[in-house]
Amino acid sequence: MDDVTDRPVAERVRTVLARGASGTVGAGMLRRPLRSARVRDDGVVVLVVDVGGASREAGDAARVAAAGASATVEIVDTVCTGRCRGSAPRPSFSVDGRPAPCGGREQGYGDECAVARGIVTLSGIVTASSAARRRRLVAADGGGPDGSGDVGSLRLSELQPLEISYVTVDGVHLVPRSDLAAAGVDPIAVDEQVWLRRLADDPGLAARLALRAGRQIAGTRPCLAGIDSYGVDVNIGSVHSGFRELLRVPFPQVCADSDDVHRALAEMAR
Repeated sequence: MDDVTDRPVAERVRTVLARGASGTVGAGMLRRPLRSARVRDDGVVVLVVDVGGASREAGDAARVAAAGASATVEIVDTVCTGRCRGSAPRPSFSVDGRPAPCGGREQGYGDECAVARGIVTLSGIVTASSAARRRRLVAADGGGPDGSGDVGSLRLSELQPLEISYVTVDGVHLVPRSDLAAAGVDPIAVDEQVWLRRLADDPGLAARLALRAGRQIAGTRPCLAGIDSYGVDVNIGSVHSGFRELLRVPFPQVCADSDDVHRALAEMAR
C-alpha cells in the first residue's frame, strides 16, 4: 500500500466513502458485501448492504446490519491506474468485496495497475435499518455479479461509528467522528480512477514529471499511481528488479477543478 498520510486523513476517508466504493460488513460471525457507504453531515454512515444469500432458516438475513446490532465495515482504498488501458470505467470492487479485475493481467501487467492506498474500517452500532428488499443489482458496467443483472436483497442501514481508522504502510490512523463529519470531499480524488485512465493516454507524462522532479529514470518504467487536489503520485519501478519508488509530485497550488489540474500538469510537465 502506498502512503497518502501527507494529506488530510479524514478528507481521504470521506472521499473514499463518497466514491461509493464497496467492501464488506461484518456482524459477529456473519459477513456480507457492502454496496456503498456515505457519510452524512452529522457523522452517521449510511450503508447499502447486500443480505442476499444469508440463510433464511437461521434467520441470518434479519441480523445482518439490523438495528441495535454492532457492525464493522471494511473498505479497501484502491483504484485502477489505467495502465491496462481499459476503455470503460469499472467498479473498484466485485460484489463480494474483492478488487475487481481491470484487464491488466491479460495485457501483462499482473496486479500492477491496481494500487491500494489503505484500508478504511468503521466500527459502531446500527441505529436504524430498513427491511431487506429484493432489487436487481446492476454494476457500473451495466451487468450484475455474473454480467447479467442478478437479483439480490439489499438493506439500508444507519451506522453510528464509534471507531474510525485508516490503515496504511505508515501505520494505523484513528479519525475522530467529528473530523470525518467536518471533512470535505476531495474534488479530484473522488474521480481518481477516471483521472488516471484519462492521463494514461499520455504514456510519457509520468516520465516527464519524474525528470522534472530530478529523478533518474533510466532502466525504470514510470507510471502515474494517484492524483488528488494536492498533486500526483508517480510509481518509478525498475524493469530489472522489484525495486519501486513512489514519488510525490505536488501541484503548484491546490486544485479545485479539472481546469486547475490541466493547467498544473501542463506547467509541471514542460
